[in-house]
Amino acid sequence: MSKRNVVLLMLLLLGLATVARAKIIFGSKRNGVQGVYVMDDDGSNQTLLIEGGNAFPESWSPDGKQILFSRNVSVLFLMNPDGTNVRQLTEDDDSYIGKCSFSPDGNFIVYNGTDEIDGKSKSSVQVLNIKTGKIKVILDRLVVQCDWSPDGKHIIFAEPTRPGRSSTIWIMDADGHNPRKLIPTPGRQADNFTIYRERPRWSPDGQKIVWTEVEDKWEFVPNVGGARVFGAFRYMTCNRDGTNIKQLRIPKDRICYGIDWMDDGESVVFSARVGVPLNEPLVGAFLRLPSYIYKYHIRTGDITQLTHDPGWDQTIDWISDDVLPVSPQGKKKVTWGTVKQQSSE
Repeated sequence: MSKRNVVLLMLLLLGLATVARAKIIFGSKRNGVQGVYVMDDDGSNQTLLIEGGNAFPESWSPDGKQILFSRNVSVLFLMNPDGTNVRQLTEDDDSYIGKCSFSPDGNFIVYNGTDEIDGKSKSSVQVLNIKTGKIKVILDRLVVQCDWSPDGKHIIFAEPTRPGRSSTIWIMDADGHNPRKLIPTPGRQADNFTIYRERPRWSPDGQKIVWTEVEDKWEFVPNVGGARVFGAFRYMTCNRDGTNIKQLRIPKDRICYGIDWMDDGESVVFSARVGVPLNEPLVGAFLRLPSYIYKYHIRTGDITQLTHDPGWDQTIDWISDDVLPVSPQGKKKVTWGTVKQQSSE
């Protein structure tokens, strides 16, 4: 066997192992192009699955055999973990689709949506039946960032953020009944800061919830106008019933764009811009900061940077190795995509 063939064989075997270990999907805008990526838990073997069309990852399917993603925040698609077999789930009718989450059995998807009805925008929580394509409204209300509990019994969501109005985390039954606040709405803060509670996610065992908080206000800047002032960014956890609220030891200058649990609840993975100026008006400066993905170990407080591309890493979803399919037979196309990527670097 020639040396060239030996190298290709080694890359092929490496690629097979790479895909079997890949557990984090994330969205990233690199070199000006938005795409869906997959990588290992340690940040290695980052592989582009699909790009263009404003593609954002939403979630792994519970069995790890499909990835849900959206295009232009209006159309949902499913694809294999290697980026093949893309199929469209919803119509491109200019409706808005927010954060999505699978039911534990993988048959349904919940999301916050906005539709144009008789020339008016109507927001609601909707559930899509994947097999039939039928969509059911379960709550007539404007919400954001839905997440279905692992036991299938509840859905958590956040209130939409509005200038000067605090928001918090809510919970309801899986059929949309009995919506109630999981955590009380924060009151008015010192120096007129407002707190927005966002991005709630269930832990893999369904016993805890992680979410983020943004503390901000608006100030007038001469020759500019209104400018946003951030006071702090916080990363919080609580029990499933809203008790035992704790703040993670993540520096308060990290603005979050995506968050999830990992390591079966021992860590969280999040994307953030670091070094955002606090307590001073921002005039677009922080938008030039890159956004990276980090792992935070809850017990030790250690933070590990997983990505280093100077782009904009955003939405994240993690899945356990115990769920992911590992058969090389279904991974060949990802493998060759990985080999091609490695050979061109």
